[in-house]
This record gives sequence, C-alpha cells and structure tokens, in this order.
Amino acid sequence: MSLLNLTSDGLPNILVVLYATIAKARSPMTAMELIEAIAPESVVKDARIARTTLNRWTDLGLFREDLDTKVLSLYRPPPSDMKSEADLVRAVRMEARHVALSEANNGDLWAREEARAADLTRSLAWLMALDVYRQGAENLFSLANDHIHGTGLTLMQNGERVVGLRSWGYFLGFVRHPKAIDIDPTLAISEVLPDCIGPGEEMPARDLIEKLAQALPVIDGGRYRQAVLDKLRDNALPPLQATQLSTSLSRALHCLMVNQTLHFSSRADVGSSILLTGRDGPQTSHRYTWVKRPRRGAQ
Repeated sequence: MSLLNLTSDGLPNILVVLYATIAKARSPMTAMELIEAIAPESVVKDARIARTTLNRWTDLGLFREDLDTKVLSLYRPPPSDMKSEADLVRAVRMEARHVALSEANNGDLWAREEARAADLTRSLAWLMALDVYRQGAENLFSLANDHIHGTGLTLMQNGERVVGLRSWGYFLGFVRHPKAIDIDPTLAISEVLPDCIGPGEEMPARDLIEKLAQALPVIDGGRYRQAVLDKLRDNALPPLQATQLSTSLSRALHCLMVNQTLHFSSRADVGSSILLTGRDGPQTSHRYTWVKRPRRGAQ
C-alpha cells in the first residue's frame, strides 16, 4: 500500500464520489453495490481504479465494512450541513486528511512496504519544510533523494510518486494546484483552525502554532515534521531561528491575516513570540506574540 502510487491505490476524485454515494445512500450498501453504483459495467469497462480506491481507504479506516453483513459505512457520520458540491468536497477532504495523518496509519513513518499513509505523510512533512519561493516541481524527486542521502531511507520511492504527492497534496489542502508544486497549506490550516481557536478567542501566538501542529503534524512543530527533519542530512535545509516559522506556515498565516481570519499583534507581557519568514528571509516587522480570531470571521 502506497498512497502516492495513484495507479495502484486510488485517486482523490474517486474518493469523493465513493464518500458521497455512501453519505447520501437511502439504504445500506455493500462494496459490490457501491462499485456498481459509481462504475456500472454497462458504462465503465474497467472499474479497477474505483475498487482500489475503496480498498485502500477501507484499509486506512475512512470506510468500514461490517464483517457479517458486508455493509459499508463511514468511520464517523457525515456533516449535516453539506448543502453544495463544495461542502461535500470539503467534508471528504477534512475526513481524508484526518485519517491519513492519524497515528494508526503512520506507525512506521519510513516503511517502504505496507506503508499505509506513511509515504504521503513523510513527503508532505518534507515538502512543508521547503522554501515555497524557490522550490518548483522540476527536480523534486532528485532534491528529495539529495536531502535524505546516506541515511538508507527514502521519502518517495521513484519519480512517479511526485505525481501522487501533487495530487493528494492539492486535494488535502497543502499545495495550490494539482499539476504543480506551489506549496501553500492555507486551506488545510483554515479548516483545522476552528478546533484550535474559537471565534472571539485570543491566546499567545506560540500556543496557536502548537495547537495547529497537533492538528496537522506535518507543519512546523508537528511530530511527523520533526521526525523527517531529524533524518535529513546536515545542511539539507537552511536553519531557522528559534522563533522563526517556515515559509510555508508563514505564507498561510499571512493569508489568514490578509483575509482577517486572524489578527496578530505584539504584547510586551508575553514571553514567547513567532517570526514570519518571507521571500528574503526573516521578516522582523512580522514578529508577533499574540493572536485573536475575530467573531466576524467565525464559520
């Protein structure tokens, strides 16, 4: 199992259809009935990719199959406020991201065989550590090999996995486009934000970063992010100051400031701080100690 192997382990768009069909079904469905519903033999000559997508995400735990009746269900009830296609895609993205980054699916972060979600997780953690202003997709696989050289470990098994990283990275909210590596976790961060800071709530900025890292362990301070950084060769990435954030997290927080989802400020009575990083390095004018989520930005 390798989520980055799209041909063998499924596609995001098919996952959306599978999830939607079960969520909206008026009666229980088995796996066979589900595949027939979304890829009927009269229309689709080869339903293999639909079956592999269902099998992988059942293995990962997003879908559950009753051992006696063979009826499929979602691992937790779907949101009740899915009123549009955009709401549906958002629900699938959030559920898939939660499942993929769970400890249950990343027990051995460096596994090559039976990796579950580990190849995606470690690759995302590495990707989020890169310089968003200077990294393109052209040499991503070679760069990954260079950064991990001499350790006996691999981030991605081959160059084809970059396609999987782009596809799932985009769907899960970590890159801007499915055909390119334009690193930006703003969407992923905005979707876990309500679990980290409520409308009208305020806290030390560093506390928010720690909560975000718990929800998205591939970003700064997250357990998977640190596990990957610990294995990279020396000087693979430019060192950051103690309070300095990566360009990817800085980009996301800047976007959330611009759209007024978050308000950052500096207070003299707070001991900890965060320092955003821009195109030219640390932005001393963007050092903050405090953050507030305004009520008008509540979702």
